[in-house]
This record gives sequence, structure tokens and C-alpha cells, in this order.
Amino acid sequence: MSALYDLLPVLAFFLTYKFAGIYPATVVLMVGTALQVGYTWYTKRTVPKMTLWSGVLMLGFGSATLYFHSPAALMWMPSVLYGTLAALFLASHFTPATVLERVLGAQMQVPKPIWAYANSMWVAFFIALGVVNYWVLSHYGLDAWVRFKLLKVGVVFVFAIAQALWLSRYAQPQPDPASKTAGEP
Repeated sequence: MSALYDLLPVLAFFLTYKFAGIYPATVVLMVGTALQVGYTWYTKRTVPKMTLWSGVLMLGFGSATLYFHSPAALMWMPSVLYGTLAALFLASHFTPATVLERVLGAQMQVPKPIWAYANSMWVAFFIALGVVNYWVLSHYGLDAWVRFKLLKVGVVFVFAIAQALWLSRYAQPQPDPASKTAGEP
């Protein structure tokens, strides 16, 4: 259900684009993203950093799209987002825990080298998405870019599922806190 919640502004963007064009779709995406961030804050009193960062980018690039009356800014936003995420994931290799380990470490225990490799896969994936986004926006028109944006949602979902399945092969059983007796440390 959470995945659908995260996709609602994007789905609203596609539907609005199909029936009303890029500028109304941009407004719908901006409003939907702002509502999503606000609702998340209201219900959880926190907003995940990635949700917040993508919201800030969406509002900034969406505003530029509307102000300059050019979809170019909106089309560039994914490349900027994916480049930033690639840099963040890459930089986390120089910290005690990679981004992926921080995000998924509570759900599964995996050896450190596996976390590092999986994190590196995301770096490469984000770079590839940013480059392909740039290629599509510079070689094709707006309609092709919007279709690519929809396809990209599916590609990200499939990659995440494939990596979760791959990681599960290396997952170690989590210690059961209920199995400790009173005398154990």
C-alpha cells in the first residue's frame, strides 16, 4: 500500500498530462507532492529524507517549468535527482554504514560486503537512470519523455524487488530478543 501512496502524485501527473497537457500536469504533481509531504509529516511527525529531497526538487523544478513556460526544467529534474542519489549512495561507502544498510538493516541482517555491493548496484542504477533520462529528453519530444517517465517507475520497482530477492539469499537470521534468559548479557 505504501508503494501506491508514493506513486499517487506521479499517477495523477500522467493522467492530467494525457487529458490537459504538461503545465496542468506539473501543477498537479507539485500540489500532490506537497500534500503527500504534508500528510506524511502530519501523521508521522517525520518525513523520510528521500521524500523530502524529491519534494523540494519537484517544487523547484516544477516552479521553473511554470515560470519559464518550458517543460525543460521538469524534464531535467530526474537526472538531477538520480545524480544526487548516486552521489549520496557512493559517499556512504566512506561511512560506517551504507545508505542501503541504514534503510534496510532493521529488516534483515546481511554481511557488510553484501551491503556494500548492493549499495554499489544502486549507485550504478541511479547513474544509468540519470543518463538515460538525459538521452531521452535530448533526443525525443515531450510525449516520449512522459512515456519514459511512466516506464521508469516500473523499472525502479522491478529493480528494487530483484535486489530484495537477491539480498534475501544472503540474509542471516535475526536474533530473537525473547529467547534470551535473565542471566544472559
